[in-house]
Amino acid sequence: MFQALQRAALSAAILLLAVPDCWAQLKTDRLDNGLELVTFEARKVPLVTIVLAVKAGAFTEKPDTNGLTHLWEHMFFKGNASIPNQEAFQRKIQDLGIIYNGDTHPELVRYYFTLPSAFLEEGLDFMYHAIATPLIDQQELERERKVVLDEWDRNASQPGFNLYLARLNAIYGPLSYLRYPLGEREIIEKAQRQQLMAIKDEVFVPKNSALLVSGDFDRAALTGMVKKIFGRWQNPKDWKPLEAPAFPAFPKASQDIVHAHAQARNVGLTLTYSGPLARSNPHDASVADILSGLVNHRLSKFHKRYIDSGLSYGAGFGYLTQSQAGELNLWASCSPEKFAEVREALKKEPLQWMEPDYFTEQQLIDVRRSLVIDRKFSENRPSAYIKDVAFWWAVTGLDFYQNYVTELSKVTLKDVRAFAKQYFVDKAQVTSVLLSDEDAKKLKLVDNTKALQRESAKQGASK
Repeated sequence: MFQALQRAALSAAILLLAVPDCWAQLKTDRLDNGLELVTFEARKVPLVTIVLAVKAGAFTEKPDTNGLTHLWEHMFFKGNASIPNQEAFQRKIQDLGIIYNGDTHPELVRYYFTLPSAFLEEGLDFMYHAIATPLIDQQELERERKVVLDEWDRNASQPGFNLYLARLNAIYGPLSYLRYPLGEREIIEKAQRQQLMAIKDEVFVPKNSALLVSGDFDRAALTGMVKKIFGRWQNPKDWKPLEAPAFPAFPKASQDIVHAHAQARNVGLTLTYSGPLARSNPHDASVADILSGLVNHRLSKFHKRYIDSGLSYGAGFGYLTQSQAGELNLWASCSPEKFAEVREALKKEPLQWMEPDYFTEQQLIDVRRSLVIDRKFSENRPSAYIKDVAFWWAVTGLDFYQNYVTELSKVTLKDVRAFAKQYFVDKAQVTSVLLSDEDAKKLKLVDNTKALQRESAKQGASK
């Protein structure tokens, strides 16, 4: 009993220590044009990281612009009203000592770079012109189009690519493009400058964006610089956020998707269920994270059943925090000889999560502690941390992030069992199988991805 009390006290202490010092430094402000400013002072080294986050991505696209937000990301680091072309842009990068990148997701676009804090004001001006005054030069567009198409082709060459698209189609139907930031190749091939400029006016505006800065700076001085530089950025007249169409309900009947690929090794199996939407259901999103940690715990019954026993080569459970959609994925990789056994076991697995002794209180303490430690490590890497904050700002809102550790502390094993019952028991799932042509013949499974894509295309055309 004494040891149990000690463990509980240690867990509580870690939870209490998790957030205050971070949130004493993470501060927010808003410019008159609607741009949100988020700052995190960390004077460890003379560097600053500047992130521009936008509530955009696949979910703000249309069927005929799918993939162009990602193309816009590539054009962000090109010529603008301050820097006339790509060559001058690269010289400026070198002069300021900037390390830069960007990424596009279903619900978020981020541009970010790190540079010496002595060049903070120059870096802010650099970011401002990149977002507010892009030229989108046709010659540069043609060059970058090839880079984006090469990236598309690399992704398409992966064994699981068509299976991934088929799973999106099965879950989201004709609106699957809203979850697919890589986009359609033909749309990227034909993209025109005016389309990119239209996207800029639709989503890359102050009211839809946040500037996040971490590192070595004085907050009062930084705020003055931001207001002077970014206060010039204007919203289009009568601008309003785009409203994405509502996704169809998750399939009511379970579906099987099979994809055979010559380069596939082993048999990959994923069961996808409908999960919580983080912004509208933060408690269940927190429970999903706890459940993921419990299932993947090295001492869990799941780990012993699927991995320690040799039944599979690897297995686990995952949930990606999103607000427009939610997917719960239970997966395993195994030999063709074990496939039937693994598939049946995975389908029954959530029922066992409801048993009182499947997970233990100690495992729950371990998972909470691990999530808190991850947060603490993140806070001690300012350049990476502020990019994480940008994700939460765009996808869930900072209130979700601020309250996350507190929500974790409230989650009980009873909540986990209730979650399993609500989201898994007697619920339909989309089962995805990736395997080689040889193993498909051995298991008498037929590739149906092309047929499903044709069916999805017909549904899209009918709408």
